[in-house]
Amino acid sequence: MTNIYYPFYKFFKDPLLIKAEIIYALQESRDRCLHHSTKFLSELMITLKNIPPYFEFENEINEFIRFELEPAFTNLEDYLVYFKARAYFDLEDYPSCAHIAKHTNNSKSMFLHYMARYLSIHNECIYERTNLFDSFKPINMRAYMELLDELLILNVYGSEDDSDEESEEETQSQETLDIDIVNQKHSVLQQEDDSTPKGRRCSRRPRSLRIEKASTTTLGKKNKITKRNNTTKKVKITALAAQSENNMSAGDHKEARIKREDPYLLWLTAVMLKRIDRCDEAIDILVRALQIQPCYWGAWIELATLIKDLHMLDALNLRLNESKENHWMHLLFIAHMYVDFQITDRAVNIYNDILKLGHTVFQDWPYLQAQLAIAHHNKREISHAIVSFKTVMEMDPFRIDNLDLLSNLMYVCTSPDELVVLSKYVASIDRYRQETLCVLGNMYSLKCDHAKSVLYFKKAVRINPFNVTAWTLLGHEYIEMKNSYAAIISYRQALKINIRDYRAWYGLGQIYELVKLPNYALFYFTHARDLRPRDYRMLVSLGEMFERADRIFESMACFYKALFYDTDGTIMLKLAKFYDRYGDCSNELTREHFSVMNKRALQIGMRNRTTIELNLILKRCRDLWKDTETNVCQSLIVNKVLEHVNALLAEIEIRAGSDSSLASTPGAIKARRFLFGL
Repeated sequence: MTNIYYPFYKFFKDPLLIKAEIIYALQESRDRCLHHSTKFLSELMITLKNIPPYFEFENEINEFIRFELEPAFTNLEDYLVYFKARAYFDLEDYPSCAHIAKHTNNSKSMFLHYMARYLSIHNECIYERTNLFDSFKPINMRAYMELLDELLILNVYGSEDDSDEESEEETQSQETLDIDIVNQKHSVLQQEDDSTPKGRRCSRRPRSLRIEKASTTTLGKKNKITKRNNTTKKVKITALAAQSENNMSAGDHKEARIKREDPYLLWLTAVMLKRIDRCDEAIDILVRALQIQPCYWGAWIELATLIKDLHMLDALNLRLNESKENHWMHLLFIAHMYVDFQITDRAVNIYNDILKLGHTVFQDWPYLQAQLAIAHHNKREISHAIVSFKTVMEMDPFRIDNLDLLSNLMYVCTSPDELVVLSKYVASIDRYRQETLCVLGNMYSLKCDHAKSVLYFKKAVRINPFNVTAWTLLGHEYIEMKNSYAAIISYRQALKINIRDYRAWYGLGQIYELVKLPNYALFYFTHARDLRPRDYRMLVSLGEMFERADRIFESMACFYKALFYDTDGTIMLKLAKFYDRYGDCSNELTREHFSVMNKRALQIGMRNRTTIELNLILKRCRDLWKDTETNVCQSLIVNKVLEHVNALLAEIEIRAGSDSSLASTPGAIKARRFLFGL
């Protein structure tokens, strides 16, 4: 177990606190119609069904509940408004829902109001896309920015009441004059918007002008605390509330209770900021939301899409751990990010530690088994991944999440019968789910019916334009159909959604290789290699592009790195061809130059390799070459290549110290001179 994650595991050993938090978070997500988060928490709740607290002892769990439970409704009117708005929301009548819930201060109704307005704009973008490859940007950008501005004022900058804006009586005449000029210019924009909930006035002035006005009021008073200084204001309010808390009655305390920030509205604000590429602001707001409600899984997933590299992840983890609480949901987020970044060994270790060191009930949690299956899928451990996916299907026969990845494995294994069975299985559950459409697309692709396969992948991306798997599979099919332009667009759409998707980078490299643009292919293969440094396919493709660009040294370094992951003997064959081309050249200068290059390439390729690893390389290469020898070694040319391969294997044995008797063979001496420069 990794020591850095040790504080997290105490929650999984005794999951009583986890369940107490879920009871509260599940109610919040369900009441706000956040279906994906509700599904995730409900799945975990069922896993913890035999863990206290139980529902019949609700009054005994207050000490375990992390957050203050606010009253759902303060009066009958709020109750009726919420349920009417909820009915419209469930019917996907979003304009009616937004209209019903706009004059309310209830947190649930207010969230439905803003969420309904956002979904109206989002659905307009989806339904009005005449071209599948159009941008994801909102069509009605004016309405989008108006909604975003309201959310920012409500959640980030603070509500702004024009009548209270100037509370200072002692202001200089020049300050008053400047303020009046600004007010006259923008008097129309300061009017109250009807769509803003009652009691929360919204200034329509641009943010730059608001900042300009706030700075103008502070001229001549450097120590003045303006209304815009929300941090200081909140500190004062919190201090006054804490000071008078003991002197209040229960009823007075209920009325004067300070309303906490709504993490779900913060999440919605971050989602909207992300869509217009204001990612840094979105990250800050999501961190605020998670500090208030760390059990909201949707915010964690949204945050995961904004992290671009490991340095960014480390910095974010430090921010999230400032409170030193080491929340259990944070550990699941870290493991999720490791799976995304292809650091699968760390992710598998975390999940296995939860299963082994945590409570036994977590062994029945389908999410953990599904994440292990995805990790094995990324490591190309096909048999382990298939077993894990089948374990998830046994736990929940109607859970078809991630089964599109299982169809990918069956496609790679060329198992048409199993893939047909899987496609019939998922189609019987829900034929119109995006995962089902991807499974059907893979099935038709394996049958070489690429036109029908493209049809199903197109349906998947129309249902969810942010489905990275569907976009990459669509690109693969366009390559099979020789439609390079459509394939490039498909892969680039995938990269717009998730820039860490190595499949899209690799697919773009393959396209530019096919159209004979090796320099472009080199660029994309390099990115794919950076995301999958242990995948020999990326190294081989990169090495071939270096070879085409006559960059022999870089090419050989890639092949030596890939030697450890050689599965079919092709890498040994390529190295032997290099030796045959340059090592046996009659030009002495060429031979010496090749010797120096090869020595340096070997040092880079074999860097940090232990003796055990070198022996493993040797064993794999010998076994693989024996199979290759029986199949293809018939001609004199191949026999000559075999001689060089045997010399290379012998020299690796010498470096590994496994068999020193081979050092005196002519082949080993020849290899030492030209391959290793010793």
